[in-house]
Parts: sequence; structure tokens; C-alpha cells
Amino acid sequence: MSFTLLLTDVISPLGKALEHELEREPFKVLAPGPELDWSDPVSCSNYLSQHKVDLVLNCRGWEEAFHAGGQLTLVQTVRALSSSCASANVPLIHFSSYCVFGADPKGTHSEKDTVAPINDSGRAFAQAEELILGQLPRHIILRLSWVIGAYGDNLLTRLLSAYLAGASVSVNRRLRGAPTALSDAARVAVALIKQISCGAENWGVMHYCSGDACTQDEFAEQLLQLLIQQQLLTAEPSLSLIDEEPDDEPLSAILGCRRVRDYFGVQTRSWRPSLLPLVKQWLHNREQIKAAQ
Repeated sequence: MSFTLLLTDVISPLGKALEHELEREPFKVLAPGPELDWSDPVSCSNYLSQHKVDLVLNCRGWEEAFHAGGQLTLVQTVRALSSSCASANVPLIHFSSYCVFGADPKGTHSEKDTVAPINDSGRAFAQAEELILGQLPRHIILRLSWVIGAYGDNLLTRLLSAYLAGASVSVNRRLRGAPTALSDAARVAVALIKQISCGAENWGVMHYCSGDACTQDEFAEQLLQLLIQQQLLTAEPSLSLIDEEPDDEPLSAILGCRRVRDYFGVQTRSWRPSLLPLVKQWLHNREQIKAAQ
């Protein structure tokens, strides 16, 4: 039986990773263009009905929400989707973030922990979660830790740009996370979709991150050593450590992943084996951009 999936974004890094992962699956994947107004519940409801959508996978506005003033798309989209999905009884998988948590010293956040955002990004993600929780029983809110990839704006690409330019890099030894490759996050989402398409009825807030936690400076040092070993440095960068707790970012981005393991059998993976392939892909992307200019 055909299973129709609505993917709300195929342009952002996360959206591209999801689209790529879904290409090898038998689902019918819909990725609407400008004909669908994502901020309008009526437009969303009409689309769900017209195309007989079985599940919505939402990452629209996720990338922008981490940047100053970029939170509106996330909230508007979720406001419309939560209403239209509830009316049509269509389940929703929505990507959220560790940013909903505050500056408490807790090392690992569980799915049951109270959200206490301390910056605009966290408040937007928390607001989006509240909209879903208040209207839509059949949902999965999937929070992610630090997401890394070969494209887009993330910890890995920022460090690579600075290192290869020979710039001074400042990293915070108080910040802890579990770097999660875009492809790994997409793998997990598809695993959930497969089981839902077969009748699984496990809903609620869930977490996913890699099984390999580190501090921000440990990740930066690991990447620097890799570049040195591979003889990829063209300039001499400098790495300086910040040893102060920031007042606008959660100290821990490490997430307990018990529910996705218990409900869906999802196992965490380490980010370390994927680091070199991601670096090589980033370098390849950079050369392609240069060649096109």
C-alpha cells in the first residue's frame, strides 16, 4: 500500500539530507513549491486533503531559527501545520533542538525535563513544541544536539572555514554536546517513518544525538588534528580556549535517547568515523563553488 509523505523543506541542509535519505525508500514524497502557503492553515489543510497525505515531516525553519531574527518561519509553519494535521488526523514528525533547555548544570537532558530556553532560538523551538503538544495527539517532536554536516552553517563548517583561513578560533570548554551528522539525523527520521507506516503508534517528545559526547574544544581539537594528519592545512590557525559559562546558550546539548531506543529500536552512532568523509565533502563543495565563480 502506498504511503504518502509530505516533506516541508528540501532546501536547507537538514531538508536536503532528509530528501536524500528518502530517495531509497518506497514512500511517495511530496515537496511542494510556492503553491503552498505554509503559514496558512487553510492552505495546508487543502493540500493534505487533496494529496491524501499520510504523514508530515517538518524541518521548515529549523536552520533559520538558529540565526538572529530567523525564528518566524519555524513558528508560523508549526502553527499552521499543527492545526491542519489535527483536523485531518495526520501525524507529524517535527524537528526541534536542545536549545529548549537552559543553563542548568545537568549533564544529560531527558525527554521529561522541563524546557527553560534562554535565547531567541530556544524560545522559538519551545513555542513550536507547545503548539504541537496543545493540538496534535499523534506527533513526534524529535530534538537534536549539535548537528554537523558538509554544508550549511554548523560547528564543523565554521571551524573548517576558520582553520583553512589560518584564523584565530575561540572555543568554549564548558559547552558539551554530542555532534550528530545530518545523515545520521535523517537515518533516524526514516527509521521512525518506516515503523509508523507499518502501524507503530508511539508518539511524544523524543531525543536523538550521537553516542559520543564531547566538549566544544575537544571537537575543535579533534578536527584540527585530523587536518594536520591529512596535510590539509594551508595556513597556521590558532586555537584559544574560553573557560567561562555563556549566559545565552545551554551548557549541555547532550540528550538522553531512551525513547527512540525503547519505542523504535534506534541505536546511536559515533560522529568520529564520519568526520573525515565530511571534511572531504566540504572541501569538494568548496572547490565546486570556486569553479563556478
